[in-house]
Amino acid sequence: MNSFTEGKRSLTPEIVIDHFKKQGVELSVKDAEKYLDVLYFLAKLVVNQNFIK
Repeated sequence: MNSFTEGKRSLTPEIVIDHFKKQGVELSVKDAEKYLDVLYFLAKLVVNQNFIK
């Protein structure tokens, strides 16, 4: 994973793939990693903009 964030992640690409599969969407491991990178980046951005001064 090309991570924008540092530290341990609680979500794995396999969990994301399983979730999408339940919704009827096929996702590759590489796409799941990209999806997680974006989610963690956005989460960190929101926290930094709203809670860290």
